Amino acid sequence: MELKDQILQTKERKKGFLKAMPEDTRKQINIYTKLDKIAKNFWIIIVAALIISGVVYLVACFGATESNKFVLHGILAGLWVIAGVALAFWIRSLALKGKKAVGLGAPDYVEELNAINARLSGLERAEKQRLAAEKEEAKAKARAEAAQRKADEAAQRQAAAVEATNPQPAPQPVPQPAPANLAADTEPHELP
Repeated sequence: MELKDQILQTKERKKGFLKAMPEDTRKQINIYTKLDKIAKNFWIIIVAALIISGVVYLVACFGATESNKFVLHGILAGLWVIAGVALAFWIRSLALKGKKAVGLGAPDYVEELNAINARLSGLERAEKQRLAAEKEEAKAKARAEAAQRKADEAAQRQAAAVEATNPQPAPQPVPQPAPANLAADTEPHELP
């Protein structure tokens, strides 16, 4: 079975698993999934804090008229970054605590969901690796064909150069046909 079929079957299994559970458990699992995404993607808050602090720094520096504005606004921008990092880790810890609490409410469902998600991510990773290997194989094949064409062209150029540097051999004299009476003597005779 191909990886694509396995991925589709696993997704269908996940959908069926989610539809088969009771409504209140499904809500808990949805909250668990969202908290898991938040906990995994907390670094986005850090990047946003860096971008915001850079913008605030530039706007404040160009808008201020004091001579030490760069240092003062640099300190403020640094505080923005520190606050953003602290906020990101605080949100991450809240998400992990919430995820753990929801997981304790429906442990069997959470374990099954984690198993399905792990299988799905493993299959998707394998599919990506297979596609990357196919691309590399195609590139290697194209490079080999290009190298073969270059080698053929080089061989042709070398053959042309050898022909140009070697003098043409003198034409061989064309043998003359033998006289007719000699041709008769060369026929085999039968012995009695």
